[in-house]
Amino acid sequence: MRCQVSPRSPKRLVLAALGIALLTAASPGLAAPDWDIVGLKLGMTESEVRAAFQAYDAKGKIIAIQSAFPYSDKVNSFRTAPFLNSMELRVTRQSQQTPLKVWFSGPIGETRVIGIARQEYNLPNPSTAAEFEQGLQAKYGKPTGRAGSGSSSMPVWEESGKPSCVRVSHGISFGDFPQVTTGQKNLDQAAAAMEAWHQRGPGQQLAADPATCGAFMYYTTNMDPLKAFTAGLYDVGAIMKTRDSRSQWVDQLEAEAIRKRQGQGQAPRL
Repeated sequence: MRCQVSPRSPKRLVLAALGIALLTAASPGLAAPDWDIVGLKLGMTESEVRAAFQAYDAKGKIIAIQSAFPYSDKVNSFRTAPFLNSMELRVTRQSQQTPLKVWFSGPIGETRVIGIARQEYNLPNPSTAAEFEQGLQAKYGKPTGRAGSGSSSMPVWEESGKPSCVRVSHGISFGDFPQVTTGQKNLDQAAAAMEAWHQRGPGQQLAADPATCGAFMYYTTNMDPLKAFTAGLYDVGAIMKTRDSRSQWVDQLEAEAIRKRQGQGQAPRL
């Protein structure tokens, strides 16, 4: 089990009587753009992800990664019940690699996919970058924009009908999400950076509330011939809501633990 600690500072004054209502309200609503990355889609369940992994590579090893959060009653330390945080597929080609990984919402509300990462290396018979991008447009349609500039630019698709969280005054920026794709950062870190970005005020993103943001997808196409590429598909709004619901969950558990300890406390002998 991998222990995941949210970088968000807990709100210590959550009332237990409101806890269930808060957590229910915070359950993430999932975007449903008509995109998939080798059969993986936002909103999938664990069983659907397993089936998609098997369809991609039946010999691959599926790893389910559990997480838990620490909390305390100000005297004693505790840990939440573990929950499914992510799943990845590990395969052996020239060497072991992880071409596919997904992240889930939960444990509050339904557990559904909120992020997908793909990393492909050492492709044996690579196409040109132009051919690869033509294939992307044949599958996903024309990109809504590009990130970067010149030969290093990447096609980007954004969910229609929802505010964008990746468009900024100077173009398109994914924040820390590409580093989540490559495993250099975790999803909590990307969410925290996105929230901090929004708190800078108007002119950064097109949404005042990150929880209302739509999904986005990108592919790297800047290698020619295309011996390797990465891709990410992230439901930013659902990611932010998941982060909030987990924070509220831990706050509620901590508030209940504090009340329980205080109700059993004994004054020292005087």
